[in-house]
Amino acid sequence: MSKTKPQKTDPKQVKQFFADAERKAGAARKNLSIDEETAYQAAYQAMLKASLALMLSHGQRPRVQLGHHIAIIEFAQQHLDPSASGIFALFDRMRRKRNDAFYDIALIGGTEAEEAVALAEGYLQLVGANIKTRIP
Repeated sequence: MSKTKPQKTDPKQVKQFFADAERKAGAARKNLSIDEETAYQAAYQAMLKASLALMLSHGQRPRVQLGHHIAIIEFAQQHLDPSASGIFALFDRMRRKRNDAFYDIALIGGTEAEEAVALAEGYLQLVGANIKTRIP
């Protein structure tokens, strides 16, 4: 069974999801000095929302199922420049660490949070440029 399902591409929806990703990245940057874990989680959410916008721009959406975050990340990896592959190892590590912090105990330090925010900001630039090739 496929992890995605087709959906009619709605440019307004794609732009709204990407704008939300940008807001989350901004919130992540602002939270660095307040709460590292919140900044880290917001950076992860920004990357996930941007990836979902990318998916929607291709006329796909994830099926609602266990592991749908993984499906979104895998879709993005398949549709972005292969030179960005290093980003996805970090993105998946962020996913696992965010789960640990949310469902268990995982400490997120300042350096780790700063790296996550910087990664999210760069990732949004990459995804945004890709989306603009389909949705002006």
